[in-house]
Amino acid sequence: MPPKQKITKQMVLEAGYDIAKRNGMENVNSRNIAKVLSCSTQPIFSCFSTMEDLKKNVFDFVFKKFIAGGIEYVNSKKSLDFLGLSIQWYLELLRNEPHLYNLIFCSKGFGIQTPDDFISRYTSNEKILSKMQTYYELSLDECKDILLRSYALMHGIGTLIFFNDFKISNEEIVDIVKRTVAEMVLSSQNKKEAGS
Repeated sequence: MPPKQKITKQMVLEAGYDIAKRNGMENVNSRNIAKVLSCSTQPIFSCFSTMEDLKKNVFDFVFKKFIAGGIEYVNSKKSLDFLGLSIQWYLELLRNEPHLYNLIFCSKGFGIQTPDDFISRYTSNEKILSKMQTYYELSLDECKDILLRSYALMHGIGTLIFFNDFKISNEEIVDIVKRTVAEMVLSSQNKKEAGS
């Protein structure tokens, strides 16, 4: 008889991710993970003490995979258009992975309560802000304001699509967000020139 496979924390997280991706986070539980791993629930609870702990860790794992996937997506393209690529990545998740989009952007697990939470939540935001400062020649605070407002616009459009089946193409969304960002940048630059 072959030795039993040791169930690791990583295996549990991967199984939880697959369930969340296919069926939604509400279906992530020890029983469903045990089915995926062909084991009892005991090894799962030896990795995570409670269901709450399991779900929190699966959420964090999903979120880290999302961030890593976004960075990989942007880096894989041969373009300096970081704004357009970031919007495309968001839209691909929205349109192709509705359960993950719902989990990451529409659940309480998202954990964003203030503008500073939004900026600090994503490690990728630091890179975006640095590029914005260099490209637009604006201060960090001005870039944070533009990033936050452009995210609010993008997320507003995203939730219209997700919850209301709003009909709009990716190209139209990219155009709307890019034009709005250009207007915000111009406004900030004009204020800076008027103040000097």
